[in-house]
Amino acid sequence: MVKRAHFVLKKEVELIDEPETFIGVDVGEWNVAVAVAISKHNLSKPMKGQFWSGAKIRHIRGKYAHIRRNLQRKKRLDLVKRIGSKESRIVNQIWHTIAKEVVEYAKQFPKPIIVMERLKNIRENMNGSAKLNRRLYSWSFRKLQTYIEYKANMEGILVVYVNPKNSSKICHRCGHVAQVNGREFKCPKCGLVYNRDLNSAINLARSLTREAGWGCRESVLNSCMKSSAVKADGTGEDPSKG
Repeated sequence: MVKRAHFVLKKEVELIDEPETFIGVDVGEWNVAVAVAISKHNLSKPMKGQFWSGAKIRHIRGKYAHIRRNLQRKKRLDLVKRIGSKESRIVNQIWHTIAKEVVEYAKQFPKPIIVMERLKNIRENMNGSAKLNRRLYSWSFRKLQTYIEYKANMEGILVVYVNPKNSSKICHRCGHVAQVNGREFKCPKCGLVYNRDLNSAINLARSLTREAGWGCRESVLNSCMKSSAVKADGTGEDPSKG
């Protein structure tokens, strides 16, 4: 008989308490993640962003949804469960890879802090078609954020969550609030035409830079530092191991 032992390794790291670069990370269906950096020394000029396409995830979800429907018609519920587990493993591995790359993106900048939207009510607030809502529900955006947070904290990078209200509708150049249709954000006031996800990521990054001075309110950072630690979901361990 082969005996297996499991070990938990914990890493003590010091979180950055005086960030210089704000990394906005927007998550969504078309692009599962979009990251952009803004330096406290030049708040008006976002640095080159990075995109992670959702095409592979959409293909996997569609493929396994088709397989499940066929198995359900054949009443092979035992196989449905097995297929679901396989799909989850594949998707989780993709989430891990993307999360690692997002953190690597952040690490290239001096003293980064990652800013993401608070997704607590995203599922309740979805008002698209039933088909779209089912697809979005299965995407587990929060899980991706959890992986990003865990990997970032292990590198000493603080992650904060902000209210995403109008982040996709605000023009990052002039501040005008506009309706968004399609994949481009078009501002009717200043004429800006921009990728909608990148525009949202910029607004998330700037959400901590709206006060006077270099932007990040001391009270906001202090609050975040008190509530954040080198943990994911309060375990201090890799969230995928739960």
